[in-house]
Amino acid sequence: MKFTYNPRIIRHLGYELITTDEVAITELIKNSYDAKASNVSIQFLSGFDRIDKARLTQPIPEVLYEIFNNTSLNGLIIVEDDGVGMNYKKLQEGFFEVGSTVKKEQREKAKDGDEIVLGDKGIGRLAAQRIAPTLIVETSTENSTIVNIVKVSWKDFIYNDEFDAPEWVSNRTTNSSYTRLWLLGTEDNPVQIDKYYEQREVFEIEDLFGNKGRSLGNSLFVKDELQSALSFLYSPFEQKKSSINLELSADSVGIILDFNYHALNVAESIHSFNTELVLDKEGIPKDLKFNLEMKLRPWFVERIHHRELGKVLYQDWKKNSKEYKNFLLKYKDHYSKNLREVFFLSELIKNWKKKAEKNNRIFPEDFENLLIKIAPIKGEIHTYKRDNTLMSMARRSAVDNNYIKDSIGVNYDIRPFLDANNGIKLYRNGYRVATIGNKNNDWLELQQKRTTGQQFYRFELGNVIGFININDPKQNYIYETSSREHLTQNVYADSLQIVLSEILEIFSPGYTKTAVELTKNFLDLEGWLPENTDEQIQDEVDKSKEILSAAKKNLAAIQEAISAIKDNIDLDTDDKIKSVKKVFEKLEPATLNFEKNLNDTQWSLKSANQLLEATKQHQIRIKTEAYNNYKLMANGLVTEIITHELHSLLSSSEEESEKYDEHFNMIENHLLDNEDFKINNSHFLPIKNKFNHLYKRMGDLDKFYSFLEKTFITNEGNRALIPTDVKEELAIIVERFKFRLNRHKVDVDISSVSNTWEVPKGALLHVFYNLIDNSIYWIRQRQKLAKKDNIYIQSGGDKITIKTTSSNTIQLEDTGIGVLEKYQHTLFNELVSGRENGGRGMGLYIVRQFLKSFGGEIELLPITNIYGNRYIFELRMQNSLEEDE
Repeated sequence: MKFTYNPRIIRHLGYELITTDEVAITELIKNSYDAKASNVSIQFLSGFDRIDKARLTQPIPEVLYEIFNNTSLNGLIIVEDDGVGMNYKKLQEGFFEVGSTVKKEQREKAKDGDEIVLGDKGIGRLAAQRIAPTLIVETSTENSTIVNIVKVSWKDFIYNDEFDAPEWVSNRTTNSSYTRLWLLGTEDNPVQIDKYYEQREVFEIEDLFGNKGRSLGNSLFVKDELQSALSFLYSPFEQKKSSINLELSADSVGIILDFNYHALNVAESIHSFNTELVLDKEGIPKDLKFNLEMKLRPWFVERIHHRELGKVLYQDWKKNSKEYKNFLLKYKDHYSKNLREVFFLSELIKNWKKKAEKNNRIFPEDFENLLIKIAPIKGEIHTYKRDNTLMSMARRSAVDNNYIKDSIGVNYDIRPFLDANNGIKLYRNGYRVATIGNKNNDWLELQQKRTTGQQFYRFELGNVIGFININDPKQNYIYETSSREHLTQNVYADSLQIVLSEILEIFSPGYTKTAVELTKNFLDLEGWLPENTDEQIQDEVDKSKEILSAAKKNLAAIQEAISAIKDNIDLDTDDKIKSVKKVFEKLEPATLNFEKNLNDTQWSLKSANQLLEATKQHQIRIKTEAYNNYKLMANGLVTEIITHELHSLLSSSEEESEKYDEHFNMIENHLLDNEDFKINNSHFLPIKNKFNHLYKRMGDLDKFYSFLEKTFITNEGNRALIPTDVKEELAIIVERFKFRLNRHKVDVDISSVSNTWEVPKGALLHVFYNLIDNSIYWIRQRQKLAKKDNIYIQSGGDKITIKTTSSNTIQLEDTGIGVLEKYQHTLFNELVSGRENGGRGMGLYIVRQFLKSFGGEIELLPITNIYGNRYIFELRMQNSLEEDE
């Protein structure tokens, strides 16, 4: 039994799999590209008589004039290229054989350096039926003296499996190769040529904001749908934008095809990555090296500055565009060390596999080699803000800082450009394969990730333009579906999806959040953010009182003068005249003072308004801190439940242990008395030993609970702060860490600590527990590195030193590797963890907030160790007993 094929399959393959007329046109252009064409011309015509013959590379054969004279046309499209053309055999096998392997064979014969073959499935030319009911193919090869012509009526092919398309052969005098497709509309099924282009009025760009100036008249432009579809030919991220010259016209008038890719230079940030193959001694790839980076533009800094200040304060505190650029240059090294990363695939593959399995995702076998086959892989993601005010800010800064020329028409309204080009697209060796990250096809699950938290730092689908480029010139590994909208899922696509998901997670929220936090910190260091200190507020209050007092005196003088003038209003005697003159003499300084009062009042109001706005912005930051505290409180509730259950479990364990010992002894004696030695040794004793081990661990937990109990805050009256001997608290913690400290051979020196601080009950246990735990971790990291690199060997043993430096300050240092430079400016922010296995990133944030709540502070001092990393933490307390006394 064999399959039979209904001719209607032609309609399914060409009309229904190709989703739009615009995509159908791109399929025809792909054929031109695969035919090695350098130039493609498309004419949209209302009739045969509107053909622009100057745009044709070859004369029209006479036989076509005869055909058109006997055909009633309703719309016509001509697609012509200067590719290699087709002889009769190639026309029959390559064009008229559905699902032909010609492109596949062409791709397999291709050598390194040859242009890649875009076609794959042998069905692209069937897309012509979406555009027009009739197709005429006209083609000739180089130096051939004949032209092969075939007329295809799609309706006849679909409903008649015996239909044979009419053919003609025409002689010619030229010798260049070409292919020309005629897409003909009829009265019943017209070709709607105006759906592909539109007329727009063109204006001069009046200013650097992209505002319209003098009208330059009307021009034809490609509509967004076709322009977006044609963008597969154009890679905005490559030096050579396209290897094919595409010319469009409508009834002899040129159509402007402008992808506006200079708008990429107005992106506020660029996340980029690339991979490098790591070879073994035989030159065989064995690993992949990843290089990740985030670049910022000056208007990113300006936007964060604007956000921190608010609209009102921004007007007084904003800097010019070049100052923001200089700001970036000043902190360039800090940004670079925090927003750049290098890692090897072999280092992270285990963690990625665990994460995939945790999320119930398939992790392909031989993952590393699958990725190596499509390497090198690289990508760029450009991010924007749609808001017109922010876009205007970006364009002004881009012009001022020479990112774009002021003559370039990047309009401040970026939305049309983003709508036409948004998303992350997959390219194969420079040519677009599919969109893998936008609202219609979110293969990368960007929108889904925005619902998992930190959405303010994640990519917004409508506000990014990006590309991912893979190396698969012969299309052996990654395939797009027949509809050209999705990727066919296989192990290569699955592997690519996993690695891209991990990289994008590092980029956003990772790098984006770090960039924002760094910028806020640096703005504060520069003094570009106002502070509402108690002294400033009191100064304004005192000034206001002085102004009010002076104003009252001046008003009294003016009122006295008005009364005197009123009494002498007639001016009918010399005395009255003299009296009024005296009044005016007294009134003049009062008037001048009053004018000064008004000016002072105006400045005072302005200053007070600035303080009010600064207070509002500070209130916003407090709300953010409050939200973080709510999350911590939720975690605290969970902790409280766990400790209650733990206490309930441990409180009865000691009594029960004695009872179970009695039971075990009785069973053991019974087995020995009956000489069941095998059961006793092989089954009973392992159970008994495991049980004893369990109760020993519960004993350790009991001690840990006793430690935790010291940190619980209870209602002990109104006095929240109690005098606390810091050294005694440290001794409790050191005892708690005794086992880990001994195991890793780490000493703790607290001998010089002599401070007594007023703090909440158990507060220092929380603080130092976290700090010592971190110290042990970083010492362990140095010990691991020392096994591979002698520079990390520590002479004299490892130590954590905690010492008093004044009555208000204590310093903690250790012999670990220190705090890596990339974390030095964000260490105390929430969700920042330097641990390779992904700590929660809340410990030091909580420590700092907790210390601040009762007058304390913690700082990572700028002193560095031999590895170039900061390593000394200083704790300060303002309300120590010595200070109070």
